[in-house]
Amino acid sequence: MKKILIVNGSKRRNGNSYILGARIVEQLQGKAEVTAFNIGERDVRVCLACDGCKHQHTPNCVQKDDFTALIPEIDSCDAMLILAPVHWDQFPAQLKAFLDRTYSFMDFTQPDFSMAGRKDKKLAGYFFAGFGPVEVYTSMVETNLKSFATAGFSDYQAHVAGDANAPGSIMEKPEDLKAADEMVEWLLA
Repeated sequence: MKKILIVNGSKRRNGNSYILGARIVEQLQGKAEVTAFNIGERDVRVCLACDGCKHQHTPNCVQKDDFTALIPEIDSCDAMLILAPVHWDQFPAQLKAFLDRTYSFMDFTQPDFSMAGRKDKKLAGYFFAGFGPVEVYTSMVETNLKSFATAGFSDYQAHVAGDANAPGSIMEKPEDLKAADEMVEWLLA
């Protein structure tokens, strides 16, 4: 059974990230082993840029917070799904801290700069935009998802649901729900 990590990058407990995340967890019942990580409910500190992780031979971090505890899950999963809103044309701050902390997987002595135990994992990013140019936001998401390669994610997909700011509005968007369903099937394949 595949191991899928779902990372919710939103702090809005009744928002679209939580609502779609619950729907996806339900879809995955019996099909995958799922770990859900809600950044808004966790202690994810910013990277200290101390390079303490560079003195080890496995991904780790000197900080003792919820991200450090999640490192083995990130390293051993088959796929990761990130759900989050777009904030000021970027990742939300808490999710950016999460991304920055994957620096703990970087090993400058390796040809691919990665000490990830697995380097064949899938990554999907499903984001919600209130308004604005969906194609610009999609490009931003794709660019940021590529940075997770250091943690072993070699294949990725991105989707941005436009006009999806109001809590629960994603459930009224059949095309965006279809995109989420297709993304889940891709993660399972």
